[in-house]
Amino acid sequence: MNNNFKLAVNQYIDTFNLDLIFEKIQVPKNQIFFIGGVSRSIILNDFNNYDIDLVVPKINNETLESLKDNFEIKLNHNYKNISFKFNDLEVQISSFRKDISNYGRHAKVELAETIVIDSARRDLTFNAIYINLLGEVTDFYSGEQDLLNSQLRFLGNPVEQIQEDYLRAIRYIRFLSLFNKPVSIQIDIDAIKMLSKNIIDFVKPNKIKHEMLKIKKMEFPNNSLQFISQNKELVFLNDFLN
Repeated sequence: MNNNFKLAVNQYIDTFNLDLIFEKIQVPKNQIFFIGGVSRSIILNDFNNYDIDLVVPKINNETLESLKDNFEIKLNHNYKNISFKFNDLEVQISSFRKDISNYGRHAKVELAETIVIDSARRDLTFNAIYINLLGEVTDFYSGEQDLLNSQLRFLGNPVEQIQEDYLRAIRYIRFLSLFNKPVSIQIDIDAIKMLSKNIIDFVKPNKIKHEMLKIKKMEFPNNSLQFISQNKELVFLNDFLN
């Protein structure tokens, strides 16, 4: 596997003209990390992601004030992050975080000291791949290998993962459409089916709909749609596809 993606990182930054953002973040380049969809795009060399998720050790006042000069910032104190729009992009910058308590969709979040602690609150292995601006990869859960193998895998116990945040079950279903031939683990599927009856109790309808509509924009949407239709516990999700 490629242990450095410096060229791809530079190409991604150039493609979306992100230089201004990074000039405003008052953090060394090796401490500014892409995470989630951007990391996947960089590894797969498929620059079709318009949600830019960044992680830094801590959003300092200098960074906040600097970004305010150019962007209309939304500050979320509870979740230790900021968000703003840039051209057609949705940008979110988060400090290292840890969940103190969570259940369903509600979490109490505090600042974390290390990237290891921050990574533990991610959902799937390939969503916990950190790539800094130098192209260096931090991957504690073999997420890069899973991504290249079209493997979906929850971090840790899938029942506990979903009970912490029921939206993770829907995200898993959506990510089936990321690959031509996705590979699943049976215990993950069993957990999704078993806990599906609780989704509506914990996830707001507009949030479910937002995730479900993303399926139609993915490369292999039939994977998710067939998965839903083949599992009677999940057919209620079809109501959120229109």
